[in-house]
Order: sequence, then structure tokens, then C-alpha cells
Amino acid sequence: MIKTDQHNYRKHSDKNKRIINKSLKKLGAGRSILIDSEDEIIAGNGVFEQAGKLGIPVKVIETDGKELIAVKRTDLKTGDKQRKELALIDNHASDTSEFDMEAIEENFTAEDLQDWGFEIEKEKDPPEQTDELRGFSRSHILISYHPDHHEEVVNIIESLSLIDGIEIETGSNG
Repeated sequence: MIKTDQHNYRKHSDKNKRIINKSLKKLGAGRSILIDSEDEIIAGNGVFEQAGKLGIPVKVIETDGKELIAVKRTDLKTGDKQRKELALIDNHASDTSEFDMEAIEENFTAEDLQDWGFEIEKEKDPPEQTDELRGFSRSHILISYHPDHHEEVVNIIESLSLIDGIEIETGSNG
């Protein structure tokens, strides 16, 4: 019997769970989960949980890690809308979960993580309230948008950066 990982490094928000559930319901399973020799999940806890809620059975394929297992969806062709949607939503679902940094820091040193290019972002201390900064506020804004609107969003951000006194730091997770 497959068991979820009680020390999962991912946190699955309600939004993330809804996306996974809807994807499984509408598009079917698109990728595998990974379990260890004791049937505990290594990767795919969120997908396993939602598949269970939908009654989707699990087929176990055994390997020693020396071969890559490919999941072949025989019902999808390259040009199919459903295939394109599955590719998009599979990646989007990953973007809507977060790492459980406490769990990661319990098991790994900063050096371990650096070896894999995994950076732990610490909250920056707020800037010291100098006369120059007094009266100003600092806000952090997360912008989520459809890829079709990327150019518009970039233009808006560039426009804001032209305003004297506005400092913008950007990053991307996709």
C-alpha cells in the first residue's frame, strides 16, 4: 500500500490541489509518481492525493534507477488541444506549490543545497529608516498572468520603473 511522505518538501495550497484535481479529472494522468522500496512516496504526493480522491488506480513499475521510465499516453497526439493543455497545466501545477523550507533545512546543509544550485532565500531585513527613506513604504507584489500577456506586463513594469523613487526587483519562476 502506497504511503504519502510525512516529511514532504512541497506544500500544496488549496489552489494547487484544485489545479491538480481538475487536470486529472479533465485531462487524465500525465506523469508518474515516485515511490521507494517501502512504498513511501518520494515525489508526487499532491498528485497521488488527488488521484485517490478521483478513484484513479496506481500502476507500479519497478526499476533500480538505471533506466528512465516513460509514461506514454496512447490517446494523445502531438497536435491535440488536450495534449497541449496537459503540457501547460502540468508545468503550471508545479508553479502553484511551494517548498517547505523548514523541512528542507532540517535535512540539508546550505552546502548540500548549493551543490545542486538550490538557493535558500532568506527574508531581507527592512532597510534602515534613514531620512532619505522616511515616509516611504516598501511593498512586494506577486504578479501572475497568462503567457499571452507577457509583453503587456513587461511594458507596464518598465513604465513603473521610469517613475522617480520607484525601485523594481524582478524574478521569474517559469
